[in-house]
Amino acid sequence: MKWVLAQSDDAVAAALSDKAGLHPLIARLMVNRGITEPAAVQAFLACDFSTLSSPGVFSQMPKAVNRIRKAIDTREKITVYGDYDVDGVTGTSLLFLVLRALGAQAAWYIPDRLAEGYGLNARALKMIQSTGTKLVISVDCGITASREAEAARSLGIDLIITDHHEFKNQDDGSGCGNSQAPVFPEAYAVLHPSLLDDGVTPEIREQVGCLTGVGVAFKLAQGLLEATSDDAQLQTYLDLVTLGTVADVGKITGENRLLVKHGLELLSSGAEKQRPGIAALKRVSGLDGKKISTGSVGFSIAPRLNAGGRLERADMSVRLLTTDSPEEALSLASDLDGINRERQSVEENIREAARRLCHQMDIDATGALVLCSEDWHPGVIGIVASRIVEEFYRPTALICLKDGVGKGSARSIPGFDLYAGLVSCSDLLINFGGHKVAAGFTIAKENIPQFRDRLGSLVLKQVGTQGFTRTLLVDAGVAPEEINSDLVRQIERMAPFGQGNPEARLGARGLEVVASRIVGSNHLKLKLRQQGAFFEAIAFNQGDLLGKQVWNGSRLAAVFTPRLNVWNGKTSLELDIKDIKTEK
Repeated sequence: MKWVLAQSDDAVAAALSDKAGLHPLIARLMVNRGITEPAAVQAFLACDFSTLSSPGVFSQMPKAVNRIRKAIDTREKITVYGDYDVDGVTGTSLLFLVLRALGAQAAWYIPDRLAEGYGLNARALKMIQSTGTKLVISVDCGITASREAEAARSLGIDLIITDHHEFKNQDDGSGCGNSQAPVFPEAYAVLHPSLLDDGVTPEIREQVGCLTGVGVAFKLAQGLLEATSDDAQLQTYLDLVTLGTVADVGKITGENRLLVKHGLELLSSGAEKQRPGIAALKRVSGLDGKKISTGSVGFSIAPRLNAGGRLERADMSVRLLTTDSPEEALSLASDLDGINRERQSVEENIREAARRLCHQMDIDATGALVLCSEDWHPGVIGIVASRIVEEFYRPTALICLKDGVGKGSARSIPGFDLYAGLVSCSDLLINFGGHKVAAGFTIAKENIPQFRDRLGSLVLKQVGTQGFTRTLLVDAGVAPEEINSDLVRQIERMAPFGQGNPEARLGARGLEVVASRIVGSNHLKLKLRQQGAFFEAIAFNQGDLLGKQVWNGSRLAAVFTPRLNVWNGKTSLELDIKDIKTEK
């Protein structure tokens, strides 16, 4: 792994430190994240909920809100149609709860991952119409569903699309859809972070542009509640926004940061202040009474919410998040916990099979890993694709085959736009959708070899061999004795951390190993010394380095994140090591 020192402007950081009264290291961290003015620092740290943008920045928001209010007034049935992942499930739950609170005759629908696949489908719309629904609101899907929007119109359904995925571009004649002119479905209204009023400032566009599916659904809820509620009522839905945003790896910048920061506070509150489903999820996840972070959401809560949609149906998760019954919530959360354990077992088996396939290849000559099998479960291949990317550092697509058709899930690396890559392969695909870093597609079995070759060639051309070198961005070099508990608390004020706002990564050299041992499954616990000062450190999942790069008396350079570790009521400073290099 190559360490790259962030190219901060020292003069800008020094000026910001003076003007904003910041510790020099904090000022450097701010500048590394594009925050260079004292007012911007204050806004970043304050995360004042009152600065939330108006829902009216979405150009078609008034049309959507008026149609929904009309449906509420005339007692028309409204169905919220969501995706089966956490982003879609939380957004669906949020809109359903808001509609119910406004007195709407509301229902929800989540397609079956295996039987129906992703997004809107005409058969489901026909079934929904047969129940008396005249208005359908999509959540986290629909932005490329032109045929389905036409089907809705033919059924007499008004369709409001809320989505954040990449939209299609008009074909310029190349067959690859390379024109910059976007193509949106002809729905009653479309709410998307790119469809904003012409007068919206670049700053607001950047703030709103990072919203995920649940974030766009929240803006619609904000529009519906704008005339009837205050900020306190609106904030009661931020737990759902936070779960979906973090689970979908949304950037923790702009409006997402504001929503997630307040949402984490709500998630960290006691059971008496939480909806029953959240309290039950925390209980089965072992998080009762603990402060919830983005890590807690991403590694403990979200996988359980996702489990139902991966192996069975996502209905369970919506029922969990919308129930008023603590007893039903605990039963559903326990069921999801069990399904999640099953999911982990299935995932591990597929991962080992995928790894064996990778080891049969010449990885150095491979641009993209395209792996397929008839034995894989389509509900977990996306997770496994992410694990394969982590290990082999190549854009990866896993495909499960059935009856001559493959369902694929792909993940990418920095430097390769996965969605654009699929656009360039669109003539080989039945359909596709997603983002720069994650996407899904279906493909005929006979097209897989050509797809593998073309995608791999695109990656090699765009990324080049240098792009396959992992890099670790280091915020600043420090002497560990400069790090103390007070400074770490100042760093923690920059939370929540995540995509777009990573935790501080600091580098230090000349660290002597005083003691080393393995703890837990494979974690390397270290005691380090530099110039007479001692530091506790831990390198998670790096126990295999003991005896190879690390032994008592060895000298190291390390990149780490400083943390305050609380154990048995005592707080101590600990270095969370991200990477190690041996020094001679």
